[in-house]
Amino acid sequence: MRPRNRRIMLALVLLTGLLGAGWLLSQNRVQAVGEQQYDLKLLQQVVERIRARYVDDMNEGEAIAAAIRGMLATLDPYTEFLEKKQNDEMKMMQIQGKYGGLGIKIQKQEDALVVVALFDDTPAYDVGLQTGDRIVGIEGRSTADIDVSQAADLLRGSPGTSVTISVSREGEAAAIDYTLTRAIITIPVVPYAGMLEGSVGYIKLNQFTEEASREVERALKHLGEQGARGYMLDLRGNPGGLLEQAVGVAGKFLEEGSLVVYTMGRPGTDQRSYHATDPFTLRDTPVVVLVDRYSASASEIVAGAIQDWDRGVVAGQPTFGKASVQQIFPMNEETALKITTARYYTPSGRLIQKTRASLKGPDPSNAARGDTDQAEQADEAERDTYETNTGRTVYGGGGITPDVEIAVPEYPHLIQALNNQSLFIQFASHYVSRNPDADLAAFDVTDEMIDAFRGFVEARSFEYTSTAEQTLNELEEIVRDRLDRPDRPDRPASTDVLASLADLRTKLNRQHELEYRRHRELLVARIGTEISAKLWGTAGRYAFATKHDPQIRASLEILEDEDRYRKLLGNGPEE
Repeated sequence: MRPRNRRIMLALVLLTGLLGAGWLLSQNRVQAVGEQQYDLKLLQQVVERIRARYVDDMNEGEAIAAAIRGMLATLDPYTEFLEKKQNDEMKMMQIQGKYGGLGIKIQKQEDALVVVALFDDTPAYDVGLQTGDRIVGIEGRSTADIDVSQAADLLRGSPGTSVTISVSREGEAAAIDYTLTRAIITIPVVPYAGMLEGSVGYIKLNQFTEEASREVERALKHLGEQGARGYMLDLRGNPGGLLEQAVGVAGKFLEEGSLVVYTMGRPGTDQRSYHATDPFTLRDTPVVVLVDRYSASASEIVAGAIQDWDRGVVAGQPTFGKASVQQIFPMNEETALKITTARYYTPSGRLIQKTRASLKGPDPSNAARGDTDQAEQADEAERDTYETNTGRTVYGGGGITPDVEIAVPEYPHLIQALNNQSLFIQFASHYVSRNPDADLAAFDVTDEMIDAFRGFVEARSFEYTSTAEQTLNELEEIVRDRLDRPDRPDRPASTDVLASLADLRTKLNRQHELEYRRHRELLVARIGTEISAKLWGTAGRYAFATKHDPQIRASLEILEDEDRYRKLLGNGPEE
């Protein structure tokens, strides 16, 4: 048994002995629960032996808390034990969209704490954290054995206090350390709504707090007054929130009375259905819903309803796959339990939970733990199929599969290194200090600005190692090892190889010049976005970013091509 499992078993034993096993055990019997047998007398004996023989006094309060968490660890990742501070913070964040912390949303994925959402103009954003980063350490403590609640308790705190975290990032060999100063974080529900070319209204929705439906309606009306003839709802990075708000947002695009989602609890419990009831509805206007792998829960309810009713095109990347509903139950004045009480299903009957239970055939025994490995690898042929309103095939399990998948751009080592050292943000401050009166309407990133950025970076002794240079370093190490050993018969040849490698390094250094040219578009997007954020705030940042975001540009092409749009929804001409 692994150490973690031993700790869980010990904690459960302690909880049984301390909280109420006394009455049950007085019956001196084995209690059956379902198909399994639990020898409670044995548990009592173990507890008594620990009390009598354990070398130190036992902290019963800590043992109870550990026991509860150990028991919940056998359930899904979303069922949690909340102490008062955690409960208050969770309610404040989910309902009001405010908390004291860093400005990130984290989830437990494959035993790692992953940043799944990042909010603008926050401490996390300012130092250069990214979605997808894996937090491997907090104040020098490994995060391998802590859950989301414990991590949140360490990351959140009073404004003005600091916390140091270690981040593992794809493409980086070593962990990156950041020291962040906490602040009051107010999550903007709709941080930006604006017009794109082609009379397309764009809405970015961050989270489904209590104002989500109202804010989306306000944005839709405002864009409609500006002449919008199509809409793009951006749910990328949106981790979800209140179910009722998801129903309200979906209802802005569906016919009144349309089924948005239904939930099912334990076997034998009643089904509860949620329908579009809002009188404000965009009935026929083309819609694209943009999602990614961090779009979860309420985001998937909206995307799934719009997809099932063929009301709009879902574009982007497959979503996270969280189809469960949680409720908070107070235990006493200090604690509460957040429990998964139901799963939700899209109008076509899809369960999009990313677990083995949602697949045909595989053993579902690990589904309750949120095991996603097999679902991640499953192709469409292994997943249950359903039909949309017009008869299009959609799939259960594995999240929402977009109607059009749009690749996420890969960031080369140059861009990653510049970002990791916060050089885009630093250059933006440098530029704005010299150009405080720039015009938003006329602003663009020119070749001269890119040259100025390069000069700024080089003045700070910026260095990065490309993939080719990493390989070259490894080769040089092998060759030098041979030169250091007199018994090697190939030493002269190794000397020649080393000289050739030195010549190759010189040529690779010249390639750095070409790197800036090759990745010009990515540099333009990052430089322009940061400068726009400094000059014109969140609205400026989004206004510039929407012009250079490849997924937004691809979604715009869908809305501009009426025949393609209709065909994607099963309404196009027969071929």
